Amino acid sequence: MTSRFDHEWLRLSGEAERVVASARFPSDSAWFSGHFPDNPIVPGVALIALVAEAVSERERSEGRSLVITGVRRVRFRLPVRPDDEVTLEAIRMPKKEGPAYVFNVYLAGENVCSGVFTAETPRS
Repeated sequence: MTSRFDHEWLRLSGEAERVVASARFPSDSAWFSGHFPDNPIVPGVALIALVAEAVSERERSEGRSLVITGVRRVRFRLPVRPDDEVTLEAIRMPKKEGPAYVFNVYLAGENVCSGVFTAETPRS
């Protein structure tokens, strides 16, 4: 499976209520251009984009549209480097105003990033 965000999906599974995926950012990824010379790391926005893409893809596979409306409580704990394999998990929490997804990204079992996506389902 390819990606719009310049990473390689290794696995994407689960239901839209609980998405599990693994991916890696190849060393020639555009994400590393200038971030940072001689010490490349995956930018935090790339990790957030990875989770958003996984969640959106699982929703689409179940015939639903989803628009991410916000990201909150994001915490970055560890750097991700070229060719590192990360695993993510996102769990849908039903909310009155629209779904929210609590997410975590892991590298070798250590938490790299966590946060919450808020979303809405577009009206037809």
